[in-house]
Amino acid sequence: MIAASGAAVTVLSASSCYRVHCILRLLSVNCRRSESRNGHSGLLVEKSNSIASVLFLLALLVGVMVVGFWLFRSFLQPFAFAIVIGIGFYPLYLRISRVVRGPNRSALLATFAALLTFLLPALLIASAAGGELIKAARYLGDRSTQEGGAVTYLGHKQQSVLRWLEKYVDVEELRLEQAMANLPGQVSKFLLAAGTGLVGGLAGFAGNAILTFLILFFVFRDGNTAIENVTSILPVSRDQAVRLLTGIRDGVVANLYGILAVGLAQGLLTGAALAVLRVPSALLLGLAAAVCSLIPIVGTTLVWVPAAIYLMVAGHLWKGIFLILWGALVVGTVDNVIRPLVIGSKVELHPLLLLFALLGGLQAFGFIGIFIGPVVISLIAALISMLREELTASSRNAPSSTASI
Repeated sequence: MIAASGAAVTVLSASSCYRVHCILRLLSVNCRRSESRNGHSGLLVEKSNSIASVLFLLALLVGVMVVGFWLFRSFLQPFAFAIVIGIGFYPLYLRISRVVRGPNRSALLATFAALLTFLLPALLIASAAGGELIKAARYLGDRSTQEGGAVTYLGHKQQSVLRWLEKYVDVEELRLEQAMANLPGQVSKFLLAAGTGLVGGLAGFAGNAILTFLILFFVFRDGNTAIENVTSILPVSRDQAVRLLTGIRDGVVANLYGILAVGLAQGLLTGAALAVLRVPSALLLGLAAAVCSLIPIVGTTLVWVPAAIYLMVAGHLWKGIFLILWGALVVGTVDNVIRPLVIGSKVELHPLLLLFALLGGLQAFGFIGIFIGPVVISLIAALISMLREELTASSRNAPSSTASI
């Protein structure tokens, strides 16, 4: 009996120990599961908090950038011109920085070189224009003295113009003689208004020029650091960021070459035509046409239209008509041929698309739009190419990932 009862107690104790062991094991498993669940939920909470923080910072950044744009909108044009000039002259800055020590000195010398590049042609044109104006004033003074005074000389010129117009129109019916008599007063009012506007325009131009070259100094000195800061926050690879920046650089440089080529071609064509037609100061007018080619819409018409009117009034009707046809059909259209060819050699765009980019940028942003239009189209083409590459890479990786699952 005693042996049987001891065996029973042994069996019961063994079974009890086994049950306690199983219970402890279940408790440990549940504890691990609860810990893993708590840790996973903590990660989710932390991740959701980080996403909310990023979204808040992005929204705040957008709001601050809108306010910043409103504050600096008056200085956007000098800033844009400084960036364009800085991109064009950046190779010169790199060469100077290899010789001169210190970023401040290198940036100052590069800025001074860029200033001389724009200032010297302006001084040459102003000097030539001053010489021609002195000659014209002496000529008018001599002729007016020969005719008995300035009033008598102008009266003779007015009668000669009326006699020339009588060949083609009815002067009395159109009251052209009265209009010619009132012309000096109207011209004086126009010159007064034009002079006032010119003084204000020159003051504004001088202020923008000073700001442009001041910003240019910092573009040379801190441009590389700014680019590194911008590319570091872009959600693209470094190779893609370099491709985008290269597209911007190529577009700006190509437009600079295009502007120089168009100005040179239009100046030569206009000056050659004026020299053949024996117009006085043909060289000066050719230089003026090269400078006026930078002016949107009107361009070189500011030069050859007054020259054609001068020829017609002087009695050379067919020469004036030829100059108008030459300016409209040759000088005016050479821009649409040379600029796309020069820019197309640097930027891989269709010539027709490039032409529309130039015209659209010019219409939307003014002169600076000549640079903005092709740059925007270049960026669109680069982004489409990158997106195509990303889609191709994702389609190639899709079957391998499915197979591994």
